[in-house]
Amino acid sequence: MQKWIVAVLALLLIIVMPLIFIGKADAIPAFTRQHKTECSTCHTIYPELNEYGQAFLKNGYVYSTRGQKGTGAPGPAGKDAGGPSQTEKSDTSEGVLLSGIPGWLPLSLTANQSISYNSRPVDGDELDFATRSLLLEAGGSFRDLAGFYGTFDLFTHASNNSQSDDDRLRELFLIWRHLFKTPVNVKFGKFEPRLSLWKKSDKVIATSFATNSYKVGDVTSLSLESPQDALEANAVVGKRVFAAAGVVDRKGQNSKYGYGHLSIKLGGADFLGNEPEMDLETESLWDYLSLTLATYGYAGRAEDPFGSSLRSDFYRVGGDMDLQYKRLRLRFSGVTGRDDNPAFLVPADLKESLVFSSEVEYLLGSPVNVIGLFRYEYQDSGSGIIRRYIPAVAYAPLQNVKLALQYNYEAAPLTINRVALLDLMFSF
Repeated sequence: MQKWIVAVLALLLIIVMPLIFIGKADAIPAFTRQHKTECSTCHTIYPELNEYGQAFLKNGYVYSTRGQKGTGAPGPAGKDAGGPSQTEKSDTSEGVLLSGIPGWLPLSLTANQSISYNSRPVDGDELDFATRSLLLEAGGSFRDLAGFYGTFDLFTHASNNSQSDDDRLRELFLIWRHLFKTPVNVKFGKFEPRLSLWKKSDKVIATSFATNSYKVGDVTSLSLESPQDALEANAVVGKRVFAAAGVVDRKGQNSKYGYGHLSIKLGGADFLGNEPEMDLETESLWDYLSLTLATYGYAGRAEDPFGSSLRSDFYRVGGDMDLQYKRLRLRFSGVTGRDDNPAFLVPADLKESLVFSSEVEYLLGSPVNVIGLFRYEYQDSGSGIIRRYIPAVAYAPLQNVKLALQYNYEAAPLTINRVALLDLMFSF
């Protein structure tokens, strides 16, 4: 079996080697086509966001020219955000510009193909080639007044005939920017509520942080990264403070739950994408250091989907830290929570959870765009302690193509799982 693994990896290496020597990487997904920029404007290695990508996300998918009039050079929406660049004007009719309708079809396709090796598979399939997905994504803005985003699951290996269209529609939301000329943005639709600093897709490997993905119970439990029908208000305050609050209407539940998020950024570009002032004569550690701190929480009541009068009150409280120094990045996330009766049992079975994740990564950068990382996770969700050790490496031969290799070592109460995963993702 090991010989087969070596042969497969060697074959894949031969396939991707020609990509290594391509000189210029031309990124082509929807946002890059609209703003005529490269993927590296917003990403370290796709799809992980850098600080300008975070600013673009927080400002409703609106870009400015960073003060470079007539250059068409896009940047995150800052104080001077408004109309399109000169390049965009030359490519779009005046009528379309005035209406705010995009002059291009804002669509992208993202494909993913994975190969996994599990020494102790439940289904007996040690080497699995069949994990794949194809997503249709749409996103953009109507001038600087509103932003929109949607993701539809065209196909995944896990999909079956019982999957509803609502399940396939992962995200679909509209952002009304600067409501009545205030800093407040209103977000409505199906999306990941703003809790953690990082979205589900904001990472270079396929495995989510345990703090974002863990669940308690099997009936109505949800994770921090679960897309929900929600209404959210958020705002950037004083350029370096971001606040969000919202309410979620869960499918099949009459009760609602509320959530809140507060983050602050020290150093680096602010939440509007403005770069810090630097003394060109004297170099300092603080010129290259940025620190983002966040706290968040949500609380609500889950109802028994089988119709009994049993309820389960729950809450989660967490905090994140994102530290960057040049090409080094350190992330830490911790969550604690309580579920009164997540399984709706008599007598009630209370569960308390404590989960934290830590990750260090280093970007080699041009001419070889490689990230090496190591993640450690501790998870106690009420059913025993799980520890995970995940070394990984990700490589981008093109700005819209990523190849990642990771090894998951998981020590659970009754077993030890070892899984190797080779993942190829590309977007166009």
